[in-house]
Amino acid sequence: MRFRYLFAPLAITLLALLAGCGGGPAPEDPMPEAPVAMPDTPVPPTTTQPQPEPTTPPVTETETTASVIVTRDFGETALVSEEIIIGENTTALDAIKAAAEVETQYGGGFISAIEGLGTSYGGGGTAAEDWFFYVNGIAARVGAGAYTLSPGDVEHWDYHDWGFRQLIPALIGDFPEPFLHGTGGIVYPTRVVYQTDWEDAANTITDMLAGVGITNVAARTWDELTADERENSNLIIVGEPDFAPITELNEPWERLGFFAHFEDGVLKTFDIGGAAAGEYGAETGIIQSTQNIWNPDGIGAGENVVWMVSGTDEAGVAAAVQALTTRRDEFRYAAAVVAANDAVVRVP
Repeated sequence: MRFRYLFAPLAITLLALLAGCGGGPAPEDPMPEAPVAMPDTPVPPTTTQPQPEPTTPPVTETETTASVIVTRDFGETALVSEEIIIGENTTALDAIKAAAEVETQYGGGFISAIEGLGTSYGGGGTAAEDWFFYVNGIAARVGAGAYTLSPGDVEHWDYHDWGFRQLIPALIGDFPEPFLHGTGGIVYPTRVVYQTDWEDAANTITDMLAGVGITNVAARTWDELTADERENSNLIIVGEPDFAPITELNEPWERLGFFAHFEDGVLKTFDIGGAAAGEYGAETGIIQSTQNIWNPDGIGAGENVVWMVSGTDEAGVAAAVQALTTRRDEFRYAAAVVAANDAVVRVP
């Protein structure tokens, strides 16, 4: 089967020129313009499982607000955390201007700096750094001025080095997003997809999701998952590296914006600049995310996500599940985390 790992040049340009990159040239496109053929993986046949339907979350009187988060280096430094009242047509650009000290150009529609941090072009030994814009943990595909916020949204701006990863499609650190409020006011169903022998872990995750208010959640084996669910859900994949969907995520790891991947029985991690950061052996877990690779519109669609909850072995997967279900405060605003030696380590 062919999967689409697409970030159209238009989406990259919009992100760089409109969504908040502070005036530097758009990075080179990290994704090809055409679908990339990946190794064939057996696709579960369509079954009679009920098909998921995206929903619009109900709006209550107390939920006419959105959160604005400003961080540096994926939450290594938190700069702003504000809740603001939004109206029917409040844009992400309106919100960031209300919540933070913002410098603009071109009539106020282009953000050149937030909290005094502006574009760094690199060169002369300095890093190429800029602002990147997420809503509910998903990289926005339009500019901040074109994104209308919905009640409960988490608008997250992160300033980081983009020399190694020009675009990171999704973050785990805005949990419970995007499972709770979705994107563009549409909430996709959540399916926890588990490898044989990991049903109890999958049920623990579904219970945790329900406990924080997430609806339309179900656990499935890979064989039970329908084609429609695979394409049109938020997926949390639980299993070891030999589990078919984990393998499909691991092989194109660089294209998916990951800072960690499995190789020769170990988990290798990289820092924000692309230098090797660590190698982890037995009993190591990983939680990382990207946009859903099975979405027919590719990972540039900005619609739904896939989270990898895996590890180097059974103990590693168990550590990742424990981190997700009981230690979420330790990866707030992070891109990804490693769970090893009873510690939760941010990656990058």
